[in-house]
Amino acid sequence: MKISESEIIWLKSEFPNLQYDVKSQKIAGELDFCATYDTESGKVIIGISPEETEYLIQDVFEVEICLDNLDGNGWPKVYEVDGRRYIIAKKCNVPMVDLHFYTDDDACCLGFGSRDNRSFHIKEFIHELVIPFFYRLSYAEKFGIDACRSDLWGEYSHDIEGLREHEAEILYFSKLSVGRNELCPCRSGKKYKICHFNEVESIKRSINRLCHCGRGKKYKDCHFDVELFLKRYLKVPIPNSP
Repeated sequence: MKISESEIIWLKSEFPNLQYDVKSQKIAGELDFCATYDTESGKVIIGISPEETEYLIQDVFEVEICLDNLDGNGWPKVYEVDGRRYIIAKKCNVPMVDLHFYTDDDACCLGFGSRDNRSFHIKEFIHELVIPFFYRLSYAEKFGIDACRSDLWGEYSHDIEGLREHEAEILYFSKLSVGRNELCPCRSGKKYKICHFNEVESIKRSINRLCHCGRGKKYKDCHFDVELFLKRYLKVPIPNSP
């Protein structure tokens, strides 16, 4: 996965301490950010002044973004490379998985969901997935894991239970009557057509088709299987248990 020249220019301008290596297809260095949490939208907002919010956090993490090493969602894998995650886990007295790091390779778990419905853009990726992840990590370090869980957005459970929760959320969206130009029910603030629309419509088509068994029933009413659904339709692998 490569990024365009305009994206490279944007990266150098916004994050001068992050270096893009075209040969290895990696972005590595210091990710510095100033961000706050908006309780109404449930989103991390980049660049709010200290006078405007009590949730403002300024921090720096050493990271590595591997553009050619994708996770099950199709996103580049992201790593915290300075070992600070271990310090935070010890301070919070929680296993690493509770800070949302995969147990098999220590990659950051940026959340569930497929990126099939949109092309990759580095600005969107960093602003909407990477910085919110490290914002949450910094918040846990500053205020504790309990405050992080109660103050910030809701989070999925770990392992297969989290995947089931994601499945239930997408299935719930599929039952709603939402216009393409209305706001997405996920509260992202985006129009439905550029947020969860394609993912939900794909799932609708998949579970409403006739079951392969030939009995004439819809798949959802016949041989629907949760594990198969997770793997084939949400395109999210089941992470290793801790």
